[in-house]
Amino acid sequence: MDKDRLINDSDDREVSMRSLSSYMRNEKTRVALLSLLASVLITIMNITAWLLTNSLAVLAEAMHTFLDILVTTITLIAVSVGSKPPDREHPFGHGKAESIGGLFGSLFIIIAGILIGYESAERIIMKVPFSPDVVAIIVMSIAIIIDTNRSRALRRMAVKWNSRALEADSYHFMSDIAISASVVVLMIVGLIIERFNTGLFDRWGTLLDAMVAFGIVIYFSIIGIRLMRTSIDELMDRTSEDLVRRVMNIASSVPGVASVKDVRARRVGSMAHVEVTISVSDHLSISEAHDVADNVESAVKHEIGQSIVMVHVEPELREKIEKILAGIRDPLIVNIHDLDIINSHEIGIIVSMHVVVKSNARLSSINRVIGNIENNIRQAVPNARVWVHLEPDNKDINITEIRKMAEAVSSKYGGHVGDVHVINIEGMSVMWILVYLPPDMSVSKAHDIATEIENEIAKVYSMPHHITVSVLPET
Repeated sequence: MDKDRLINDSDDREVSMRSLSSYMRNEKTRVALLSLLASVLITIMNITAWLLTNSLAVLAEAMHTFLDILVTTITLIAVSVGSKPPDREHPFGHGKAESIGGLFGSLFIIIAGILIGYESAERIIMKVPFSPDVVAIIVMSIAIIIDTNRSRALRRMAVKWNSRALEADSYHFMSDIAISASVVVLMIVGLIIERFNTGLFDRWGTLLDAMVAFGIVIYFSIIGIRLMRTSIDELMDRTSEDLVRRVMNIASSVPGVASVKDVRARRVGSMAHVEVTISVSDHLSISEAHDVADNVESAVKHEIGQSIVMVHVEPELREKIEKILAGIRDPLIVNIHDLDIINSHEIGIIVSMHVVVKSNARLSSINRVIGNIENNIRQAVPNARVWVHLEPDNKDINITEIRKMAEAVSSKYGGHVGDVHVINIEGMSVMWILVYLPPDMSVSKAHDIATEIENEIAKVYSMPHHITVSVLPET
């Protein structure tokens, strides 16, 4: 049922995915490009402010914005590649390109933090002064305004397209605003202290500057490690527990779903890949079960955004009956196999099975066993028809008899029987017979002889069995 649905929908889905990916790529690429241009402008402004002030905090912010250029460039490339539709070489899409971009970006951020931390320590030791400047305050205030607008634009696109890369950039630049604001405050405090108490500024200005820079270093480290962990998780296809819980809740709320058996979910870039296994009532027709699966797929896509969802359907009744049969304990029953459940509009639900019983049991006793099976099933499924095929347990299979039957067939064609092995595994007889045939005999003829031996044995032993006849040339 799932296979048919996927085949029927595959062409339409491929067209829609390609058109959506094209539009998504253009819009996401556009906002990433604007963010890159903003990073270039802000970096130039921050370098200008640093040249005016010689402040380590401003230098840290300038390095930060320079790294923003690198990170945003990587994001631009990653978003552009990651939004491409699936192709022959990449049937699951290119979404992991965004995760790779995020991994490189996190490495740049961590390296920048290490460099700024080293510079901070060196300036404290060497007591390198800095000069707060009004122009620097104005320049960095303009940068805050640009970052605010950029962060809002990135956030809108991240929400619209469920893009991890753009969302990370959005939060990243929101943090930039806080850092830039702290540097502006440092400049203002520095100007005030310098105006009223030059000696105090000379003693504490460098330390205050370095402390702000250390704060930026700590921020770099936290953001870099978080981005690295997220990127590695996506590259390793780590399951998103939150996404799994959301999908389970969504699928469970769809009418017609009896239970949600299993959910597997992972994110690849901005796309979620979800597999859901649901159980539905056996009273539903194939068409009705198909509709339930479609409704689950639509509900999941609507709630979690961009996603590829596959829904598998299992009948609820089979699991229930399997549990009932597993709970029946009767010394006359060896095993139960070949369970089949048929939903017929003409006569209702039919439960068919093969029951292997002790070969020496009396029919009167077996009738009680069958009645017990029927009663247990009908308690769970009223008015169900229960069909039981009885099979004797032939544990006392005679290897000598097996050898004679195989020898009778093989000798007609100039062959003879070698080893014969018979074992019993949970009511299943497993037989292996080695037959030697003339070396000039064709493979086709040898196969026919092996099949004939298997059929002769099956006529005598009706219990579940697995017969393997191996053929070798006679030497």
